[in-house]
Amino acid sequence: MCSRLFWLTLVIAAAFTVISVKAMPNSHLPAYIIGNWLNQQAGHIELLQINDDRSYLQIGLDLNNPSNSFAEWGTFALSQTTEFTDMPLSIAFNPTFSNNPAKGFITLLTELNSSHIYLNNDASRLQLNMDNLGDSSIDNIVEYEQLRSRDIEGYWYSQEFDDLYAVLMLDNGLYVQLQINFEYDDELTGMEWGQYQHQTESDEVYFQAQFDDNNQTGFSRYGEIASAAFNVKLHNDQLIFLLDNNEDGVIDTFSKLMRKN
Repeated sequence: MCSRLFWLTLVIAAAFTVISVKAMPNSHLPAYIIGNWLNQQAGHIELLQINDDRSYLQIGLDLNNPSNSFAEWGTFALSQTTEFTDMPLSIAFNPTFSNNPAKGFITLLTELNSSHIYLNNDASRLQLNMDNLGDSSIDNIVEYEQLRSRDIEGYWYSQEFDDLYAVLMLDNGLYVQLQINFEYDDELTGMEWGQYQHQTESDEVYFQAQFDDNNQTGFSRYGEIASAAFNVKLHNDQLIFLLDNNEDGVIDTFSKLMRKN
């Protein structure tokens, strides 16, 4: 996995010779693009998170072929453009992590073409308009809707021990757990997704993984214990996971995540 990150660094360095972006000042970053954006299609779900610190996270779930799933994390730059009158902003994604370089925005860099992505959105919808050939013609449109958070559903994260630790819980019963740790990459970096069940009366959550690219991380690392329930508590936009590994009445695993966007 470390070699993958090294290769990724080389790709990004080469991409900067192709894509030239004049970033907008932080004070001019439009608030309406910030948030968690969700695209759901038959067999495919994608989350695009855009943050006010100019970082982004892209997660793609292939429900038919889970091995094609991916996670990508990095920074973005915005520039003003007059190419299209109804799309005054273009966005460039600069990934620093990818667990599947054949998927995601990184493919726009590795193809070394003249791709440009233009933004068009309102408060509840984000649209990425792809000009794949740089010929001022839109070739592909990806539309996202704002991810609604309620109860335990939504995007939860922590950066206390890892570069990024995140749990995404959707209202259709799917979850994603992502852990990125550059210092201990092979041991602690991994992505897992599958089904969850939330028993609201007991505040218990059951996880059943369908995809896991590192068995040393995530909920599935508990093996048979994972069939037992995590207790979850909500407190001031914090989601707290509690697990009694051997059912002796003592909490053995404790984690606290913050809601984002």
